[in-house]
Amino acid sequence: MSAQPPSSSRPSASHRPTSLQKRTSALPKPTSLFLDPTVLVAQHAQFTGTHPITVGPNTVLHPHVKISSVVAPVVIGEGVVVYEKAKIGVGIGGTSAPESAGAGGAMESTRGDGTVLGQGVVVESNAVVEAAEVGEGTVVEVGAVLGVGCVIGKYCNICPMTVLAPNTHIPDFTVVYGAGEKRTNLTLQSRPEILQAKAMTHRKQIDMFKRLMPNNIAKWT
Repeated sequence: MSAQPPSSSRPSASHRPTSLQKRTSALPKPTSLFLDPTVLVAQHAQFTGTHPITVGPNTVLHPHVKISSVVAPVVIGEGVVVYEKAKIGVGIGGTSAPESAGAGGAMESTRGDGTVLGQGVVVESNAVVEAAEVGEGTVVEVGAVLGVGCVIGKYCNICPMTVLAPNTHIPDFTVVYGAGEKRTNLTLQSRPEILQAKAMTHRKQIDMFKRLMPNNIAKWT
């Protein structure tokens, strides 16, 4: 009589715990989430809040990105790229806007509540954006923090680990570095062909992300 193979004590796939699924489904979905069909939402990216969140065409949200509309609406424009562990939305960084402007270039914002990222904005890893507006083509580099009510112009660079106080206003083509130091990027300002080249490179990068990264948009639609 042939020996019977020992029965496995390992539970079958149909009976295995689904703790990951339970954790994922426990996250509340925003009640007003509008995603363009061309948006790339990586695994573990999160949307939370009760105010509207709108994400425009060809935007890329990397893993562990957090978009929060708990306090106010969020609008993300076309072709925005948000890298790993970056956070977008008023209140997500724990800062608050002062009643009056302070020193160092801060000024009272005339923008409404919420956060708007313009076309082609790049938010790098671990950055926190609670700003009222970030203009077209601006790059918020690794670990930078934009406080509530900040208004950032077009084609700016906010260098790594820079912290902008709430309601700070940064003009177009400005590079912010160190302890709030600023300079104007005259090369970018005076040479439109460089802007065109940067935009083309940005589009190619988005195309590459779409080829290489699995899209988890179905979870949110």
